[in-house]
Amino acid sequence: MKTKALQPVGYEKNYELLRARLSQADFGQRARELGFVPVDHGSTIDFLGRGYLLDSQGVRALDGQPSPANDRALLIHYILSPGQAGPGDKFITLWQTPGFIRGRHAVGADFICQPITRAFGSDLPALQKACQALGGQEIESVLSGWRRWLFRALPRISLLVDYSPPDEEFPAEARILFDDLAPTYLGFECLAFLISIWAEALAKAKELNQS
Repeated sequence: MKTKALQPVGYEKNYELLRARLSQADFGQRARELGFVPVDHGSTIDFLGRGYLLDSQGVRALDGQPSPANDRALLIHYILSPGQAGPGDKFITLWQTPGFIRGRHAVGADFICQPITRAFGSDLPALQKACQALGGQEIESVLSGWRRWLFRALPRISLLVDYSPPDEEFPAEARILFDDLAPTYLGFECLAFLISIWAEALAKAKELNQS
């Protein structure tokens, strides 16, 4: 997958603040429990098709190319998380997450998922290819007329992507859910970001499949 555009300076500042906390990280046993692969003085992990190295100096993509600051920040939150025993076997929406405050968090998951509906519309074969490119497995949907794909976003966090194509009465609709133990690994803001970048990654995968 091609490298995404770098993000504004504010995101880099947030990453730098988090980077200092890597001195607290356990790159050995705890990293193994989270699905990282320990290496000398650090750990590696795959995220959105790219390998990353985390060590006391920071987070770097193994391909040597620049990487989005928010992706790097998310991986720091993950390696420092107290979560255990994930992923769970039930799935919840963003607004069911501890920390969601109605009114304060006015931008919901439906808005965050708009890159999916804009990119795919009624083109279900393209969506299927994009999901497969990100490691998704199609499973039976519990919703009539919907399609569903299961992803392992991080080693201990699973995502579901639900999609309903447009018809004569209703526009296309997409939603992304995560397993019910995901909030023990990442807080509300990080989970909202995870949904956002997954939606953008699917839209980007369609562009790459067409190039």
